[in-house]
Amino acid sequence: MKNPLLINRLNLKPGKQRFHQELTAEQLDIRALTIIGNIVVDLELSKNGDTITVEGLVNFKVKLNCVNCLEDFEQSFSEKVYQEYIRGSNQAIIMKGRLEDVDFTREYYSGDFFDLTGLIYDTIHLAIPIAPWCQKDCPGVKV
Repeated sequence: MKNPLLINRLNLKPGKQRFHQELTAEQLDIRALTIIGNIVVDLELSKNGDTITVEGLVNFKVKLNCVNCLEDFEQSFSEKVYQEYIRGSNQAIIMKGRLEDVDFTREYYSGDFFDLTGLIYDTIHLAIPIAPWCQKDCPGVKV
C-alpha cells in the first residue's frame, strides 16, 4: 500500500500549497488508541529550495476512559503542527553537542522524499491526556 504521507519534494512547486489527506488509524499503525472515523490532515507546505515547511492542523476523534468516573467518552482534537524538513544530515547538531530551540522543529531528509508519518503519529499520541476526564465537573464513580 502506498504511503500517502510520503512526499516527493520534486513534485512540489516553489511557494505555498495545500495538502489535505484523510487517513485511518490502520494507515498510521495506531493500535493503542481507539480512533473514531478518519484522521483529517490539513496542511500548508511551503517549499523554499530544499527546505519544506509544514504547518497546519490534525483533526481526529478518540474514545477515552475517564479516570474519575471510569466511563467511556469521545473527545475531538484539533492539533496544530509545525515542522521544517531540511535536506541534509543532522551531523552538525551531533557535532555541536547541544540542541537549540530550532532543532526541535527540524527534521532532516535525504534523497527526494520526506515522510510526514512520524509528525502526524506523534501529534496524535502527544495530544491524548495522561489522565482524561469526561468533563471538568465529573462527579466520579457512582456507588
